[in-house]
Amino acid sequence: MRRLSATIIPLVLLGLVVFGASRFLVGESAADLENSVFTSRADRIRMVVPRGWRSTDQPNYPGLVLWMMRSQPPGQIVLTSEPFTRELYCSWPIACRTSKESSASKYACALRQQLTAQRMRVGPIQAGPKDNETSGLPSVWFEYEDGKKFMRQAVALGTSDRAVSLILSAPSNEARAAHVRAFEQALRTLHTVSAEEAALSPTATPPDGALPVADDAGPPADATVPGDSGGATDAGVVQFESAPAAREAPIGPCPGT
Repeated sequence: MRRLSATIIPLVLLGLVVFGASRFLVGESAADLENSVFTSRADRIRMVVPRGWRSTDQPNYPGLVLWMMRSQPPGQIVLTSEPFTRELYCSWPIACRTSKESSASKYACALRQQLTAQRMRVGPIQAGPKDNETSGLPSVWFEYEDGKKFMRQAVALGTSDRAVSLILSAPSNEARAAHVRAFEQALRTLHTVSAEEAALSPTATPPDGALPVADDAGPPADATVPGDSGGATDAGVVQFESAPAAREAPIGPCPGT
């Protein structure tokens, strides 16, 4: 299961977060978020950052779209995205691929099997919020831990060509529980956007189904909330992305099956 990178990202990167990722939370990220709304044009996803969470994008790490931190109690939430390809789909165990569950549940099934093989204690798959299903990006989530890191991971797969994960990590079960509300609020606002909508400024009036504001109970954020710098305009004219090239459907017959 060489392509289950959504597992590798939390286990490796979140270990780094605990010991010094705050050095990345600097001013040069200021163009990537605006008014707590994060938009990734490349991945065509948008999400509201919970109040009180410091956030930054991390382009140096493949697949890592957004990194959010909270110091009291300590916790991190990362947003990841990778192409949903035939190669990724065929890396899932056949028992997961052939189940009658949703694509998101099949993806979570594959991740849970890999985590269990790494001796993580893994909880059952739970349905994600209705908001994600309504927005065309249905999700599921599950929890896992190894006694040192306590994680909650949501995975979302819809009609887009991206496999998206939202991952909460904390140093204790109590800290994870304290951040569940922020995690759920962020997950509810996660949705895909069209190329045209992604090119608009996050401060522009959104179309029907406007994003709710994720509000984590707690003190105000202690860092400036940046704005998205992607999709620059020229002389005030919005530059829209071209239509993506045709690609192989991810779900289909796999070699050797």
